[in-house]
Amino acid sequence: MLSYVNKKGKIIPITVKRHAYAQFFERYKLVLPKKDLQNAQVPAEFERLFSISKKVINLNRKEKTRLKRYGDDTMFFRTNFFTFVVQNRCVVTVEISNQDKRYLNKRHHQTPKNPVL
Repeated sequence: MLSYVNKKGKIIPITVKRHAYAQFFERYKLVLPKKDLQNAQVPAEFERLFSISKKVINLNRKEKTRLKRYGDDTMFFRTNFFTFVVQNRCVVTVEISNQDKRYLNKRHHQTPKNPVL
């Protein structure tokens, strides 16, 4: 089960939207093309990467702009490769955060034939 610890030290459980799994699956293949990720492995890999991610506290100018787009109830959790966007205790999407590959967020790629979950 996915969760994070809030400012008061309370463990907050979160859910994951289907769209977030699909975005993760698609973008995982773009960022790490040599790793073979199967549909059945997506939830476990998603959970593993989210568990090692850190909450973004000091937002830069671009992140503040993104925060306005998503809403004030939004938090960002980042690993080396991905940014997990959490809104109302739910992961709504996953973005590529690797500086050299951020341009892949805006490219329109063909959706996999067998979407995840």
